[in-house]
Amino acid sequence: MSNFAKYLLKNSENEKKKVFLNQKIRYSELTLIIKNFYQNVLRNHKNQIIGLSIDLSEEFLILYLSIIYSGNTVILLERGLSNERYIEICKEFKVNFLFIDKKIENKNLKIIKDNFNEFNFNQSLNQIKLYSIVQKRKSLYINKDVAIIMLTSGSTGLKKGVMLTHQNLISNTNSILKSLPIKKTHIVNLPLPVSYSYGLSVLNSHLKIKAKIYIHNSPYVGSIVTELKNFKCNSFYGVPSTFEILMTKTNFMKEKYHYLDYISQAGGPLSISLKKKLIEKFKNKFYVMYGATETSPRLSVISGNKLKSKINSIGKPIAGVKFKLIKIKNSKNYELAAKGKNIMKGYFGDPALTKRKIKNGYFLTGDIAYKDKDGYYYIKKRLDKIIKRYGFKVNLNLVENTVKKITYVKYVKIFLSSEDKLILIVQTKKNMFKKTKKLIEKDLSIKFARYEIPDEIILTNKSLISYKRKLSLEEIYKLVLK
Repeated sequence: MSNFAKYLLKNSENEKKKVFLNQKIRYSELTLIIKNFYQNVLRNHKNQIIGLSIDLSEEFLILYLSIIYSGNTVILLERGLSNERYIEICKEFKVNFLFIDKKIENKNLKIIKDNFNEFNFNQSLNQIKLYSIVQKRKSLYINKDVAIIMLTSGSTGLKKGVMLTHQNLISNTNSILKSLPIKKTHIVNLPLPVSYSYGLSVLNSHLKIKAKIYIHNSPYVGSIVTELKNFKCNSFYGVPSTFEILMTKTNFMKEKYHYLDYISQAGGPLSISLKKKLIEKFKNKFYVMYGATETSPRLSVISGNKLKSKINSIGKPIAGVKFKLIKIKNSKNYELAAKGKNIMKGYFGDPALTKRKIKNGYFLTGDIAYKDKDGYYYIKKRLDKIIKRYGFKVNLNLVENTVKKITYVKYVKIFLSSEDKLILIVQTKKNMFKKTKKLIEKDLSIKFARYEIPDEIILTNKSLISYKRKLSLEEIYKLVLK
């Protein structure tokens, strides 16, 4: 069996270039550090699931590659979850160890310490703490070929653990390198979290080719403009919200970017108006990609003149991927399905869902699609109530059902406004507005990630509104509060 970490590290020994533009570690050091970490820390741990909740950094890279190198499975968690959520995930996915960024230590971490025993290890990784779950964990029932578990929203509501094998990741990385003009000499700006499959995929492809990576540490997306200019970055990647902020709140469109070889967008559909502006600005340097966490993740690409003439298209499958349109029962529509070595092994602990989502080797994406006469694919809509937000899947049903269980709540409606704001409207008694809002905010902060929490919570004692199109915030307030 091929090991994904060894695949990424191949030919690193003689590469003196730094991995990260804004940190010290070099490619030539990686293999040695990872082997030492394996010998000193992970050698006695086999077939275990090890959690990472760390921002992209030298520490993340060492731990991420070490875990995979050692034959264990890494589960990537969003940084800074509530202590309740850490514990919940670790129990559900039978996590044996959890690495947490020392920077997030706060009062919540003290509660975590009641459930985790702290261990001392390699002091060179002084920004990381290792915790072991008190409860004994049974050996992994999944095969050793699973390298990564990534969390994603499922149509049933609960978080699903997507099991990606070494072969899945190798296959998709190879395909990406054939689909985008990535060069060894490039400096890439990476503003995407590595707990998200798109961000991790970008990291993997650039590690493989031994390019330099600029870690976007700023919480402000707008600083990308300055970073691109100052460091002469050759590429960067974004989700729709990245480009929306750049184009509406910065001077992004005024710069010349002669040093940029390409930019790439994925993580959900970009508005047509913004897409037209990007095509006009960057022409054949603008690449649009489509995929899913379950497919490692990227599936298709379109750019250049084809993107201009087929602006709504997701393009054609990348190398190693086949598309198929499957007729939906009792409907005129077809569901897009994808097949290839990049398709996940399955969902952790849920063979029934795996069987429903993978048919004859094809993964059912949940997207209603069609193909034009030139072989280009288009997405019409989702089959379920799942949206992409900041590149992550958000299950609206799950948010609604959670709020419905809260005391004083009668009815709930959640949707995206025309400004792409996630709006939660709750019907309750007028004299219970303040109390209900506090209960909702508390419950959401515990059970959901930041990208799943609504931008606006509107309480009303009136019947909830119905709509046939996206409403603006102004329209919503008028309808609800009139």
